[in-house]
Amino acid sequence: MQNMLEQELQMIDDLPKPGLNWVEYSAYALGINLAPRKRTSWPCGFLRYFALFVNLCIIYSLIQFIIANYTISFEAYVEAVLLTFQLSVGLVKMMHFHHFMDSCVELVYTTETTDVLKNLGLFELDLPNRLKLRKALGSILFNNWQEIDRQVMFFFKIVCMPVLYYTMRPYFQYIYDCYIIHDTCEMTLTYPAIVPFMQLGNYQIPSYSVRFFLLQSGPFWCFFAVFGFNSLFVVLTRHEACLIEILRYLVQHSTSDSVVPKSLRVPYLRCCARLFARISRHHAQIENLFKYIILVQCVISSILICMLLYKISTIMEVGWVWMGMIMVYLVTITLEISLYNVNAQKVETQSELLFFDWYNCAWYNESEDFKFIIKLMLMFSRKTFVLSVGGFTNLSHKFLVQVFRTSGNFFLLLRNMNNK
Repeated sequence: MQNMLEQELQMIDDLPKPGLNWVEYSAYALGINLAPRKRTSWPCGFLRYFALFVNLCIIYSLIQFIIANYTISFEAYVEAVLLTFQLSVGLVKMMHFHHFMDSCVELVYTTETTDVLKNLGLFELDLPNRLKLRKALGSILFNNWQEIDRQVMFFFKIVCMPVLYYTMRPYFQYIYDCYIIHDTCEMTLTYPAIVPFMQLGNYQIPSYSVRFFLLQSGPFWCFFAVFGFNSLFVVLTRHEACLIEILRYLVQHSTSDSVVPKSLRVPYLRCCARLFARISRHHAQIENLFKYIILVQCVISSILICMLLYKISTIMEVGWVWMGMIMVYLVTITLEISLYNVNAQKVETQSELLFFDWYNCAWYNESEDFKFIIKLMLMFSRKTFVLSVGGFTNLSHKFLVQVFRTSGNFFLLLRNMNNK
């Protein structure tokens, strides 16, 4: 009977988790094996260096295009600037998470197996309704994984839109030029870039086909970095919020006669305090992993939103041909930064509610030992679990609004400078 919770956790671990699986596949494509218990790590070194080499080649080609069109107008190379920033951030994320590989693997394993709840000692107590308690905790975990899958797979579909656009654009452009307007039937590059090559007689090294497919791979590298690492944050923070919710449930029922007999309330509360300590350590690991990469992401996202708004303003003056695609790109970047703040706010909110749950249980009718544990928990819970942005501020709904406001201000500044 003491392994009832472990049995429930094993059932949760065996559940299909499409959201987490896609996160692991995306990271694996960049040479980051988040789940070594599931798949081997031997090709990761090659994948990582291959991704680094290809991305640097694409970034160099984009920079060459920016230099060649720098004197024309900002509208001529704004798309190349956007893609350069996106690919560069992807490389920074890849190197960052490779540096913290051990921490990533441990956090993913702890999240998937709910290792924080194991060996807690809670179900070793002679509680009268252990089966009911087990089902309640299992229901919270099950609902949480469903919510994780919904968020991650929705983000997956959104990120796929610009990838499909950049991948299919050359082919649709070829059909339009060759069969509709009957112009030159030449395959154009995926996006504005100048890939260097050598001309040896009638041959080009690398050939046009190689250069074409090199640029074709760019959107996929962006997808792996954007979806994989951002969704990893969603998985980890949603699970942390779920753990706090479970602790809140346990604390709320700590003085209930139907759940905990009076003689077992002190050991029961000690298990709750032990769970709080584990959640604190778990939160510290997530904080250390994402603290500085979030700062980079927020800065780059602000710049990207600013330039997308500028691109939209120029399209409105020229035509509505590319408006739909630019709007999808804007939604992707907006959702990308929103996921950080919304899920971090969820953790902070659950942490704030936990403080009130410690205080609102009927501790005043309990023993001195029970009251002493409550006092300690109130003292430790006073500091809420927040996720900082490089130590400057915290992720929250308020910070999300500030990011959008800053992007809007930079957009107005950029537009005024270009008009002059």
